[in-house]
Amino acid sequence: MANVFDYIAWRGDLPFTVSPVNEVDIVALSQIVLLDLSNAVPDEGSATIKECYKAFTKHGKRKKLGVIIPEDIKDLFSAMAKSERFSSVRLSRYVEDIDESTECQFSALVADAEDVDTRFVIFSGTDDTLVGWKENFNLIFKTPTRAQLESVKYLENAAKDFSGSIYVLGHSKGGHLALYSTAYCSDDVLKKIKQGYSLDGPGLPEGRESAEKLEKVKDKIISVLPQGSVIGRLFEHKENFKIIYSTEIGLFQHDAFSWEILGTKIVEAEDFSESGSGVDTGMRAILSALSEDDRRIFVEGLFKMFAAASCKTLTDVVYKMKDVVREYFKTSGETKKVLNRVFIKVLSDKYIRKLIFNTSMQVKKITAKPDKKAETKKSKNVKAKTSSTSSK
Repeated sequence: MANVFDYIAWRGDLPFTVSPVNEVDIVALSQIVLLDLSNAVPDEGSATIKECYKAFTKHGKRKKLGVIIPEDIKDLFSAMAKSERFSSVRLSRYVEDIDESTECQFSALVADAEDVDTRFVIFSGTDDTLVGWKENFNLIFKTPTRAQLESVKYLENAAKDFSGSIYVLGHSKGGHLALYSTAYCSDDVLKKIKQGYSLDGPGLPEGRESAEKLEKVKDKIISVLPQGSVIGRLFEHKENFKIIYSTEIGLFQHDAFSWEILGTKIVEAEDFSESGSGVDTGMRAILSALSEDDRRIFVEGLFKMFAAASCKTLTDVVYKMKDVVREYFKTSGETKKVLNRVFIKVLSDKYIRKLIFNTSMQVKKITAKPDKKAETKKSKNVKAKTSSTSSK
């Protein structure tokens, strides 16, 4: 089945003046903000995607994207730069703010399709840094986070000097920030927004205020959720949503490159999968059984374990899991009690347990280090065959 690369190969020769903005364009644009564009997008003014990609290949920081962010994003940026459709789109206002002291990971970008007077305000999902993941986990016991507040400011500034159509979008946490900023922006800005897209992004935390804000913007936002969505079904949703097919399983359906594309649309599924609904039910049951204070203790305790094991990124956690487990046994007091309660509930839920197992197996495949002995043996065999063929 086709994916976003196939779409660009098929539709990439048509400008937006010929073929209007569609949801697959939104998927493509949502991904490039995950790259470090600090030396690619100009600090002042704007530059085309073609120009920014050229600068990215020469001067851009080729940061490691980690265990869950696909390296395909770099190839997507290249394909967009070479296409008629995206190459002239102008990028500006890039910001990346990672601050451990305020537990904030915030990144955003503006893309302008000037020939159709359209602006895309794009929020980034979580990168590999544990700062970003800590901020995500903080949502279960406190709001607003600094990234949420920054998203509203960013949208307001991006919209105030623009009179055309505005799309607000993001993938994962970026989708959550697209939803949050749209819900909390001023009425004047809201009127300018043509459509918001949350691509497998969490909803808003429970509460009367969130419910009222969601009701206000439910027709402005579309949530795109894979049939086995886990991340995108967290918290509360009232907006319209579209269930789609993914070629992956479990948590890796979150990968936008696995979403099945047909023409200018993402292929729709009839309903969520049994496993996805099971995980959603289990997660809600676990959270509802915890007080706000217990949620805080759990999150703080979990990330203290990661810090004690010298983990700075999610990739570090994968490689240093033995060290993390060792730190768990050093934990004591109320923190240990809360951690135990959560872990027992997690492991006793068959759907969550299966999700963890499948995810760990997939991560091991992705992060598996090549067998040097096997590679050396293979190389010797190839050389031996070549030598034997040459001598005949």
